[in-house]
Parts: sequence; C-alpha cells; structure tokens
Amino acid sequence: MEKQWSINYIPEGGRLTGHLIVRDDEITFKALYDSSFKTIAKNIGFAVGALAGSGGGLTYLRDDGENAEIVIPCASIVRAEEAKKGIMKRVVVTLTDGTDHTFEYGMLGVKKLVAAINEVAAAA
Repeated sequence: MEKQWSINYIPEGGRLTGHLIVRDDEITFKALYDSSFKTIAKNIGFAVGALAGSGGGLTYLRDDGENAEIVIPCASIVRAEEAKKGIMKRVVVTLTDGTDHTFEYGMLGVKKLVAAINEVAAAA
C-alpha cells in the first residue's frame, strides 16, 4: 500500500509544506518548502534545520542536499488521532518514545489519513 497527501508538517516553531506518504513499513514526509508565517521561501536548507529540530526520537532524516525527508518507521507508531486547532484539522502521530508529530490538512477531513496510519501501525 502507498497513499500520499499534500500536507503541512508542524515541527516546533515552524511549518513545512510537502507530501506525506504512508507505506507498509514507514511514513515519509518530503519537505518541499518552508511555509511558516515568518518566511515563505523555497529553501530546503532552512527546511532541513526545521526538520532536525522536530523532536527526533524514533524518526530519522534523509537529506541529499537537495531534498529533505523525515521518516517514521511504522513499528514506532503507537497511534494517529484527529485534532483541531480552530478550523484547521490535524493528525497527531504519537510514537513509542512519547514524541508527537503533527500534520495539518487545512479545513479538509483527516479521517482517511488517520485510518491509513493506524492501519499500517497495527500491521507493523
């Protein structure tokens, strides 16, 4: 199985826009650009710094100098849950080490994304 969403990743103090890919063995967020309110710039170097400050834990960073990805192995996922901040709908992924990773999908529904993450986590 592989499913993909265009979504925002919300590390502490930032916002990155990219693609979240749910696979059988891992969840990968491919950062396209920094979309925080402070800076709207297509600068992957800044995105790498923001990803590195995302909490780490059971995640790891792939960076080839041009593209940056944050990878979460499915075996380390405890659960995914829906959350809201105002009218914005979010998915909070909790890992076995207690860290949370937040993805924001704007006003669009997140039920299918939550179900896909929980399905691969249960199978891992």
